[in-house]
Amino acid sequence: MQIVDILELLVPDVWTAITQLCATAILFFLMYKLAWKPVKKILDERSKFEQQKLSEAAALKEENEKTAKEAKNIISDANRDAEMIVKEAREEGQNLKNELIEEGKRQSAQLLENAKHDMEMQKAKMMEEMRSEIVDTAIAAAEKVLQNNVDPDAERQSINSFVKEVISK
Repeated sequence: MQIVDILELLVPDVWTAITQLCATAILFFLMYKLAWKPVKKILDERSKFEQQKLSEAAALKEENEKTAKEAKNIISDANRDAEMIVKEAREEGQNLKNELIEEGKRQSAQLLENAKHDMEMQKAKMMEEMRSEIVDTAIAAAEKVLQNNVDPDAERQSINSFVKEVISK
């Protein structure tokens, strides 16, 4: 009999087994209705929320990349414009320098021309003064030599013509 006692201990009563199975089924049903559905709903909502945040982050990243690309283009355009402005300024500076040099050369040539003209005028004036002094001296010498009244105007004309002949040679 010992085997029967052991079997009774090992195999439960049928009604106890059915009751336990029913209790377990009710527990599973209650857990499914009260816990599983709400938890699954919360997890689904959280998943959607995280997906939305990931989508927004991807859109922001794309927008930032686009903005960075535009900024690079703007900077590169600004650099090109700056280089062009510097180049134009250098060219204008060179042109202004050349113009100032040319103007200086023209003014220098004009000053030189004016100086030559002034020298010619002074030379002509000095020649005229020298002629006049020579004529006056010649008349004074002729008066002393002749000791008579000589017509100064006639003598002046003859001496002037003499001086012109001497100077022109």
